[in-house]
Amino acid sequence: MPLIVEDGTVVPNADSFLSLVDARALAANYGITLPDDDTDAEVKLRLGYNYLLTQESQLSGQRVSSEQTGIYPRQNAYANCFLIDSDVIPQEVKLAQLYSADAINSGLDVNETSDGSQLESFEVVDVYKESYKTSSSTSFNTRIKGAVNALNPLTKSYLSKVCGLGSGGGLYRGSMGYLP
Repeated sequence: MPLIVEDGTVVPNADSFLSLVDARALAANYGITLPDDDTDAEVKLRLGYNYLLTQESQLSGQRVSSEQTGIYPRQNAYANCFLIDSDVIPQEVKLAQLYSADAINSGLDVNETSDGSQLESFEVVDVYKESYKTSSSTSFNTRIKGAVNALNPLTKSYLSKVCGLGSGGGLYRGSMGYLP
């Protein structure tokens, strides 16, 4: 089944920010690998589109509709310190989808399961012993560095640190009513 491309108009059941033709052209420009088989490439692009949902909390702005399937379009969103129109899909998002598809195509399993425990050590010397980390601040979601880097100019953190706009969406002493 062909990709259903989100073009900024909240396309019903959208599952990609790029058509396969556009994805292949952009991938070639960046040295990103997509499978030669069109069906397999479309599956990887869909998985890349879904992976971006794990990064949504970092983005500036809000979705324009409860009906949309992806992280864009957004209202009150910024790209590189400039407010963007609410019907725009930034190039950074398309590139992030490609980086995600490439990582998945290379064998990364973004849907792996975890029971929450993290093995710290394992031993069999006198017949068995294992220990687990007691706590961790690490997210269980896989991070695809290329995708995270591509999305950076669209994030609340970038907006705060580089653009000097807002608090980046975080809770800070100044936003909690404390006096300096």
